[in-house]
Amino acid sequence: MKSTKLIMVEGLMGAGKTSTASFIQKYLEQQHIQASVFLEGDLDHPVDFESVACLNEDEYRSLLQQFEHDKECIQQMVHSQESNYFFFYQKAKQILNDAFPDDLYTYIATYDIYELPLARHCELLLQSWKDFVDRVADKDEVVVLECCFFQNPMCMLLAKSNADQAVITQYILELADIIKPLQPVLIYLYQEDISTTLHRVSAERSSEWLDFVIRYYTEQEYGKAYQLSGVEGLIKCLQVRRRLELEILEQLHIDKVLIDNSELNREQTEQELIDYLNK
Repeated sequence: MKSTKLIMVEGLMGAGKTSTASFIQKYLEQQHIQASVFLEGDLDHPVDFESVACLNEDEYRSLLQQFEHDKECIQQMVHSQESNYFFFYQKAKQILNDAFPDDLYTYIATYDIYELPLARHCELLLQSWKDFVDRVADKDEVVVLECCFFQNPMCMLLAKSNADQAVITQYILELADIIKPLQPVLIYLYQEDISTTLHRVSAERSSEWLDFVIRYYTEQEYGKAYQLSGVEGLIKCLQVRRRLELEILEQLHIDKVLIDNSELNREQTEQELIDYLNK
């Protein structure tokens, strides 16, 4: 069995990341290896910021002034770290319910880390990865993650911000350097025909899901720069994203494997995973 503290599962939507990450966690536990898995959207994610806002000192002071009557609620929620003030606002809403006023929720959400300027966003994410490595390096446990090494950076840097591809590459290579102490394993799930995969996934999910993904990839900076629209525009952006991911994959000096599961043969894919993890 590979000696690692971190297994990451990546690939485009519909490649099987969620089911694969869950399978790996269960397989490790069957081998009497303590493992935890964190999927996309988990409010308790150890690295990514799902519905988390961050304010600097001036912004935090302004918040306290504007919502003076909610000061107790604010101080109950905030997590300060050096000059940063973090609010896990969606999680807080679930706990506090009506004690968390809607206008305060809306105000804090404008500082969501995925809505911050790109440089600030990257700074916070890089620090989050460093903190994660410090927390788990000495633990007798394997953490399994999906989406947060390739997909989320690609969404933020490529689709949302249209950052230069050299900047994107450098950012992900920096992430790879940060996590090296964990002897990470990267599993990239590949499907040959993006169009076929996209149509299959949209049929499995909903038209609302497809509409959201189309808007995300075509109506932000990258899509506007290349005048993309509709499903065809989405596919073009995903083709660029995959090409860049595969180029970066070649440059990574970590334990990695590309598994082609275009045939959707789950048993075969799982056996390939088992064989790889036991090399």
